[in-house]
Amino acid sequence: MSRLNIYPIEHRQEKRVALDFDAFPCKELDEIARNLPGRRFSSSRKLWHIPLEDGYQAKLTKAFEKVPHLVDLVFQESPTSVISPKFEPTSSTKVKDKSHRVKISIDQARKKFYVDHGYCPRLFNIFSHLEEGFWEKKYRNWVFTGDNLLYRKVKNIIEKNSFLWEKQVLNSIPKNQDKPQPKNDQVKTTLLPPTEQEILNLYNTTLSLKRMSARTCEIYKSFFIRFLIDHKNKEIPKLSYEEIFNYIKTQSAKLSETGLQQSIAAIKFYYERALGRDKMFFYLKEKKNIKKSWLYLPFLELRPIMEGIESPGDRLLLFLIYHANMRLPDICSLPRNAEPLYGTNFRLPGNDADAYSYLRQLINECDSRHTNHARLFEFRGKAHSIETLKGKLYRILQRYRLKEIYEKQYELILNNTGYSHKTKRMYLGAFMKFLAHFNYKHPSLISEEEIKEYMILHRQRSTAHQDNLVNSFKFFFEKVHNHTLSNKYVMRPRRGFHLPDYFTPQEIGAMLQTTENLKHKLVISIGYSAGLRRQEIQNLKRSDIDLKNNRLFIKNSKGKKDRYSLFSKHLHSLLYAYLKKEQPKVYLFEGTKPGVQYSATSMASVLKKMAKAAGIKRKVNLHMLRHSFATHLLEDGKDIRYVQELLGHKNIKTTERYTHIISDALLNVTSPFDRMISETGFQGPGNRPPP
Repeated sequence: MSRLNIYPIEHRQEKRVALDFDAFPCKELDEIARNLPGRRFSSSRKLWHIPLEDGYQAKLTKAFEKVPHLVDLVFQESPTSVISPKFEPTSSTKVKDKSHRVKISIDQARKKFYVDHGYCPRLFNIFSHLEEGFWEKKYRNWVFTGDNLLYRKVKNIIEKNSFLWEKQVLNSIPKNQDKPQPKNDQVKTTLLPPTEQEILNLYNTTLSLKRMSARTCEIYKSFFIRFLIDHKNKEIPKLSYEEIFNYIKTQSAKLSETGLQQSIAAIKFYYERALGRDKMFFYLKEKKNIKKSWLYLPFLELRPIMEGIESPGDRLLLFLIYHANMRLPDICSLPRNAEPLYGTNFRLPGNDADAYSYLRQLINECDSRHTNHARLFEFRGKAHSIETLKGKLYRILQRYRLKEIYEKQYELILNNTGYSHKTKRMYLGAFMKFLAHFNYKHPSLISEEEIKEYMILHRQRSTAHQDNLVNSFKFFFEKVHNHTLSNKYVMRPRRGFHLPDYFTPQEIGAMLQTTENLKHKLVISIGYSAGLRRQEIQNLKRSDIDLKNNRLFIKNSKGKKDRYSLFSKHLHSLLYAYLKKEQPKVYLFEGTKPGVQYSATSMASVLKKMAKAAGIKRKVNLHMLRHSFATHLLEDGKDIRYVQELLGHKNIKTTERYTHIISDALLNVTSPFDRMISETGFQGPGNRPPP
């Protein structure tokens, strides 16, 4: 039998009656408590309470008399207590009188201060609307991180609400906060030999250059220290890929999935970022196949596509696959009279009356024209198999050159991948041109020899174009159509090494002096001073410019990464003048229509005109501004890792190519021909003495 203790309490200066079960009530008792008028539940005390009214004893006795064998009512008196909707008050947090003091504890070492206001809903609500602090539920106080201005702001709030307060400066961590315990990895770092300490110092220095949170850096360091300890007697920088991969496989049995991914990221960070090695991949699981699904076309879209198809059987098959979305096994099993398609259980997507009418018309045409024996679709007098029906569909797509179906099907598959919009557009465009070359023959019917011949036709094109072809073929043939391509037929072009072209500082200065147009000047100046890509210039907004710290925030750039870059202090006046004149609405640089990005074509045209006016005769493009930014920083002796971060390069080898065009080496090295002249006294024909 459950026991119910009933006693009066006070909640927010309101007299209430507590319903305190000695054990968690059964479902029947809980439903009775929930149906009581004016009932509320205290999450801190874990009990129901109702308003205190005359005769509440008789009302509760009547309410629970339906289950006398389950409950024993005990009416008793209890001292007045307070129920907090947010947290349970303790002896140190109850407000007993107006002389209650709010306690502010200041931790100068961590630049934090803690506010303990006891149970005060008014202060709690005010602090909850502040953006700076947060409520520490475990210790029942507010934690603020900031400078003296934030401290004064909080102090003024307390004084404005007529609360007395007292200040305490902490020389150590407050008692009610967790004391940091030294981690095992931190203790073990002292046991590392000097060579591995140097490796760890390099790792920490590289981490400090990355824009990562403090927690991420702590996790990376922790796993990397374990890696160093496990390879204590080995040369860490010279470990092979196989050795690292074997170590990761052993860790996969010890760590959780999240911990394993963090360990891999920490190790990859050292070898790829700190040492500049090639990108490493560790496949511990099978590759996930891309999501494939049949294309669905609304009837209004499918009807025009089928208008040029003469055979009603071909039209019916396209209708059932791309509009009704029937599976191939179900289509193979359809009887000649197509009775399942007339049944009540069959529904077309969209429930279009015109589509139902068109379906009946197609079935009647097929029945009158073809003399099938048992099935709606037959091949040589027998029912189609899945493979023969697929072959029929492929021949229909090829015969009528149904480009729209190919394109929409591949778009659907690409949209289920994580590729960027630009990558999806490039893959689809390259593959549709490939299909058009073979009169839209289905890819499963195109041989590898034909693919090789198509690649040979594009041998004279750029390596980037040929790489795009290979990537699109690899995606569609291998991932979509499950046909592995041999490297003998699909070969990537050999990449050449080309030095990036760039402007000299004198050329950039000459170009900026050729125009008085504020927009044109600012576009070129920002592109050079921050080393931006074309798309990054277009995406800039006014809010991305931090004039106080002279930096730019580049959001969602190549590779879906954010970063900061430089903004010259000498551009402040030009920026103010431009904003005052143009007044852009959304983007920093806009075209003739407000809120529309400045086109890449216009920016390229501006650069070409300025270069021509400055006397630069070679071919120029916007990306040369980015090359100039990187080259000039390295010429000034800036650390290549800083340049890598400003450019947003994932691999330091991409940044290293700019070191090949720095002119310092050419100035300091003389030709051996000059030394030969000085040693032998060789003279040219024009300088010989007369005979």
